[in-house]
Parts: sequence; structure tokens; C-alpha cells
Amino acid sequence: MEFFVLKYRIVSVWLILITMAIFHACQKDIKMDIPGYEEKLVVDGRIETGLPPLILLTTNRNIFEENSLDSLFGSYISDAIITISDGTNFDTLQTICSTDIPAGYEDLGAFVFGIPSNLIKKFKFCAYSTLNPLFFGRENTSYTITISHKGKKYQASTTIPVAVPLDSIYWKPEKSTPNHGLIYGKLSDPSTIGNNYFWEVIRIKRGKNNQNVDTRFYRTRNPVFDDNFFNGKTFDFWYENPRARFSDSIPENIRGLYPRNDSVVVKFSSIDKNTYNYFSNKYAQINSGGSPFASPINIPSNVSNGALGVFGGFATTYQLVICND
Repeated sequence: MEFFVLKYRIVSVWLILITMAIFHACQKDIKMDIPGYEEKLVVDGRIETGLPPLILLTTNRNIFEENSLDSLFGSYISDAIITISDGTNFDTLQTICSTDIPAGYEDLGAFVFGIPSNLIKKFKFCAYSTLNPLFFGRENTSYTITISHKGKKYQASTTIPVAVPLDSIYWKPEKSTPNHGLIYGKLSDPSTIGNNYFWEVIRIKRGKNNQNVDTRFYRTRNPVFDDNFFNGKTFDFWYENPRARFSDSIPENIRGLYPRNDSVVVKFSSIDKNTYNYFSNKYAQINSGGSPFASPINIPSNVSNGALGVFGGFATTYQLVICND
């Protein structure tokens, strides 16, 4: 018996050695040319119905350099010139900086800029906008911005489509968690194909020290969808609570759910195809989690001259839902 055991071990070792030799023989040195860092303009711009345009400009980051909040906010650009046109009217946007926000109004700044209020207090950054009422967003209207920076010009155009509001919105508890559930919307999609939608939420309640629990709108895991699979149909769909997805302080069985009696405003927007393509690919890349098995994604941009990012138009509607039966 010992002989057969020893023989089995010897054969096993030989198999391992031979296998290693085969793989080693198949190895080949591969030289990869990794492109060097090229600084590019990044545009984060939007115009919504009833609101002025808001444009944030930064530069892209070098992935081989150390990144921090200081370097991130240091990449914001405040010396560009941006003009906007609707085909008839024309205006030059003004620079608005976080340092212009009076003390005590940081939550309002967070709401406008979409940046956490604690960062507004700490870092300086600037955006571009105008209070010219001719450029408060209107449905079925196209807008073009022209950006001049460091001797280069960039353009981006977007259209605010006609809004398609939700028929209704409601909270529904999960069977296993009767005091926690998801928010559902009922949507009647128009018969014309090519409608695109965007979902954002903000909770309107106060927490400790009578502070707002949310100071800005938040986006879910993938807040965009189109009507390719349900054109012209009426259907119900749901979205999770983006503020309760990853918190270790929340029990696992209720993560992503809204508690009973929560008050939530849903901002539901119709967007054009270019805006949809940008955000759809962006969130697909984010949700891949850097997986080596995920398909590579190039995020499209509607900004010319090699810039990154998007200038998007949003036809927005707002609805309040009280999380109760």
C-alpha cells in the first residue's frame, strides 16, 4: 500500500512539474505602450426647466498621481469664458464661487451645486451661470454653450424635451420588512419612441440638531432608462433608496429601503438622447466596480474639441411621496 501511495505522489509531482513547464514555455514577454497623461477639459453642465444653466469646469485627473480632495477641488476652473445661446438670444455666464456663499447658507449652496455642504465650507470652487430670465430652461428648446479657455474653444448643445410626468408615485413595503419598502412610479410612455428618463430623490425631513438629512438630490445606482423595451406602454417600476445602500449602521435586510413615514421628493426628468447616452454609459462604468471581466466602456461626450463630460437638458417634474400605506 505504501508503495502505491508513494508512486501516486511521485506521479502527481511529475504532473505538476510538467504542467508548470508547459505554461512557462508558453510565456511571452509583452510590452504595452500606456498612453501618457493628457490634460483635458471636463464639463459638468445642465439646464433644467424653470432654472438657470449651471456649468462646472474641471480638468481630468492623472490616474498615476496621488489624488485627494485638495487636488480634486484644485482642478476646478474659474478663468474660462462661457456664452449661451438658444438660437435667438445670447448671454455670457457669470462666475459664482463657493466663497461667495454667506455663512449659514451652505445647505443652499449644496442644493444648487450638488456638492456636500461640508465641502463647500472647506474648499473653493467656481461655477458659471446667469440670472437672465431668457435663459431659464424651457421645454422643447435647444441651448448651445461655447467655452473659451487657454486659447481653445469648445461647444456643446442640448435640448430640453417636453416633460413626461409620472402618472402616480407611491411607497410599498416589502413583505419581509413591513416598515421598510421601495418607492414605485407609474409611467405612461408616449407612443413616439426615443423617450429617455432620469430619476433623483431628496428626503425632506430633519435629523439631529434640526438639520436637513439631505441637502441635495441623490441618484440611485442607475438613474437613467429609455423606452426601447416599453415604448407606448403604461407600467410600474421602482427605485431603491440611494442614501441607505452601503451604510454599515443600517441592517443588511433593510439597506436600500425607505422607512415608513419618510417624506421624499422625486425629481423625474425627461432628457435628450445625448444626455441619456452619457449618463447611461457613465453609470454602467461606475457599477462595473473596476471588474477586469467587464466590457470596456468609452463614455461619450457631447462637448466638442476632445473635451469630456456633458451639457444636458432636463425637463423636470417634482412629486412628493409619503412613505405610508
